[in-house]
Amino acid sequence: MKKKTGKVLLDGKLLLVMGAIVLLMAYFDPAFYNPLNLINIISHVSINGIMAMGMTLLMISRAFDMSIGSILVLSGVMTVMLVKQIGIPLAIIVGTLSGIPMGLLNGILVAKFKINSFIATLGTMVIYQGLAFSLTNMKPVSSRNPSFQLLATYEIFPDVPIVVLYFAIMIGLVWFIARFTRLGKNAYAIGGNIEACRMMGIRVDFYSIVFFIISGVFASFAGVVLSSKIDAASAVFGENIGLQVIAGIVIGGVSLTGGVGKVFGVVQGIILLGLVENITMYLGLFGYYQLLFRSLVLLGVVIFDITYLNVANRISEKMSFQNVKQSSS
Repeated sequence: MKKKTGKVLLDGKLLLVMGAIVLLMAYFDPAFYNPLNLINIISHVSINGIMAMGMTLLMISRAFDMSIGSILVLSGVMTVMLVKQIGIPLAIIVGTLSGIPMGLLNGILVAKFKINSFIATLGTMVIYQGLAFSLTNMKPVSSRNPSFQLLATYEIFPDVPIVVLYFAIMIGLVWFIARFTRLGKNAYAIGGNIEACRMMGIRVDFYSIVFFIISGVFASFAGVVLSSKIDAASAVFGENIGLQVIAGIVIGGVSLTGGVGKVFGVVQGIILLGLVENITMYLGLFGYYQLLFRSLVLLGVVIFDITYLNVANRISEKMSFQNVKQSSS
């Protein structure tokens, strides 16, 4: 029972932060605490959430993919342009699967050529964005097809777009992989000690490439959904989105040094970022003021996270000590 209490303290810190923010905003403006507004927040973060789910295993294995924003825009551009050429179903399939070769290239550069993942994907980020600029001639493109928009705007329930369902499916899929499959267990093992994994005969390079491919496919699917949602695609849509996704993953508890992290923690981190962004719009903050407010809130969350973790660890250690003392007596 005491161990479970300590675990709840550690796992529920972001829920406490989000609860405090919602209660504070509801106090100043009761309209904020509106189920429709909360649904809009989930809907808004679903695109980033899908990308975060794809990169979670990769970051647990101690690697980064800075190119996901460019993969998102390139796959979106390809899908929008192909809708007129080969039809909606095939365009969606091709757009989603376009993440495979892009993720494969990232994986090969990192696993086979031993290039640091940050540097390698920073380079491919420029390549993929350049291809998107080239395909669009530096102009936004649109399918102008209402049926294509239904991929993201169709409502499964009143005021609940299907993009929320996509996000939920990705959460369940990655959670299952991380919890019950060899692929997920090896992600934690590789992130924890890559040399020990090599000595144990784990195919580290193979799994690293697989993690990059998963990240690429999730990012390309997010690009397809985004292009459907706004019925447009542009090479500038993915600027800085990689940093936002990584920030959400790290805030959600995935260690930058690898080997540590939980899927539902990442979900909380992504929703928290969406909540902060929603608040900035609610307060009428734009431009530099919006960036300043968002940065201050995130800095506060990080400070709270560190302080809370230290307090929770002390409580957990105290409970364990008392448990051992009682057992010995």
